[in-house]
Amino acid sequence: MLDLETQQVVVLITIVGMMLALFKDWAKPVLIFLAANILFLMSSITSSADMLSGLANEQLLSVLLLLVISDVLRKSGLLDVFFKSLFPQRLTYRRFLFRKSVVVTCISGFVNNTPLVAILMPYVYQWCRQKGISPSKVMLPLSYMTILGGTLTLVGTSTNLVVNGFVTEAGFKPLRFFDFTITGLGVALVGILYVVFIMPKFLPDRKGLLENYNQSLREYIVETYIAENSPFIDKTIEQAGLRNLKGLYLAEIIRGEELIPAVGPTEKLTKDDVLIFAGETSTIVDLLQSNPGLSLPGSIMKEGKEKANVVECIISAESSLIGKTFRDANFRALFNASVVAVSRNGERLRGKLGELVLQQGDLLLLMTGNDFDERSNATNDIFVINRLKDITNFSLLKSALLGVGIVAAFVLSAVGVFTLFKALLLILCLIALLNFGRYTELKGSLDLDLFFVLALSLGFAKAMHNSGLDASIASRIMESALQLNHPVALLFIVYLATNVLSMLVSNKAGVAIMFPVTVSLLRLMHITEPAPYFLAIAFAGSAEFMTPYGYQTNLMVYGPGGYRFRDYIRAGWMLSVSCLLVSVGILSTVYNLW
Repeated sequence: MLDLETQQVVVLITIVGMMLALFKDWAKPVLIFLAANILFLMSSITSSADMLSGLANEQLLSVLLLLVISDVLRKSGLLDVFFKSLFPQRLTYRRFLFRKSVVVTCISGFVNNTPLVAILMPYVYQWCRQKGISPSKVMLPLSYMTILGGTLTLVGTSTNLVVNGFVTEAGFKPLRFFDFTITGLGVALVGILYVVFIMPKFLPDRKGLLENYNQSLREYIVETYIAENSPFIDKTIEQAGLRNLKGLYLAEIIRGEELIPAVGPTEKLTKDDVLIFAGETSTIVDLLQSNPGLSLPGSIMKEGKEKANVVECIISAESSLIGKTFRDANFRALFNASVVAVSRNGERLRGKLGELVLQQGDLLLLMTGNDFDERSNATNDIFVINRLKDITNFSLLKSALLGVGIVAAFVLSAVGVFTLFKALLLILCLIALLNFGRYTELKGSLDLDLFFVLALSLGFAKAMHNSGLDASIASRIMESALQLNHPVALLFIVYLATNVLSMLVSNKAGVAIMFPVTVSLLRLMHITEPAPYFLAIAFAGSAEFMTPYGYQTNLMVYGPGGYRFRDYIRAGWMLSVSCLLVSVGILSTVYNLW
């Protein structure tokens, strides 16, 4: 067995390697955490029980149940009914930001952030179209306010539940449902004021995002082909009327193995030619409707069905489609939808769409069949952000009963009648009784990668504690804190270190590293009230505003908003500093640390 000093070196090297792997995106986070835990186990730094303890942790299991419940709430249409009347066209830009921020903040305190943003994006897009305002002026504020709203309660974000899982695992008194609320309200209020009055100055105004279907500065590419009976056969590009198209141009022709990149007006079209167009969303739709000589590969319109719906979707961060081509994923059979066009953050895409390897954040223009909503809702692979018409297939009465049941269960949990885990189990029973989705659909709501990352992070914390690395780091931090000679200084250091780690790697990794260090600090400094320091870790882990990758909702709005990486830094740095100061200030006041 390794001595303690060697164990500390092993754990420290593993931490550095894990952070580098996460930062460079060398593998999925779950594989990185698993590899680290296996190394700790084989080095006898942790036991099998330490490694597997997270799998039976109530707080982490609550995260899984919340994902299912939030996804069912999204599919039920209950929130859609509310949001349809939330954003009338008469609202000015600032009043729209204010109303959206207040409502989103309140709801995200009880609903998982990801499905909430997925529900809201089409309504925000529609309002932007009606008012002629660029989505880049409203999408990032939407993400920021869901993040801040998640800090209002224990269930508002998975980060809060993860921290509480660490707290209970370490033998401390669990954080209660509303322990977050006072500080969360202060942070949310500052966030709302920032979003409404200051943030618009730092947001880009990309007017190119705003034609009929809100196409952005990025351009869509669409693949068409010349069918056997096409009237365009043997006609030139000019004769076929495919030259000087408004908002659209013919980028290239693929003829067998030959690629023709610069297509001249005299180029003759032949049977089975593949024509790649690039341009605006609305013009692409018009092109397909007004040119019977062009066909879509695998289009559902071939089957003689009624007019299909055209929807715009985004590939989610946890999508199983990432790294696959449309053909590999069997996309059409999976969703009953034909891919019309693809956009990727301004990148010029080339070649056939069927051979394109999908990435997170890719925007897809789809022509969908009648059961597309049911199929897409069964997974978290894609989120609809814009649609030609609404399709509703839910029972309003059942949705209302579900809403009442969820509120009642949360209230009973908040007043201490039973634990959060039991409340979520009751809600799950209600979902089953009301027949909201089949078992396979509910299973599709589970983010098992996230759960295993959270569970394995507990083993990671055990390794830091067993090796004594947490105490060693804590003693060095304590030296700095003692020089300042104030508990508020320690609170400030804990928050700042967690927030920086969350930005560099991920909020889950930042929390996993800082929690055991903080526990050791509290013991070394003989602090008897640990709650403010645990809450500081939770708030710092959630306050990730400066990158599109630190928080999933930031990534969800990246493509639809037409943002660039620097937009997040410009818009988020001031809010990050404000959250630090407000969180530390309120926690210090509430817990008498001054």
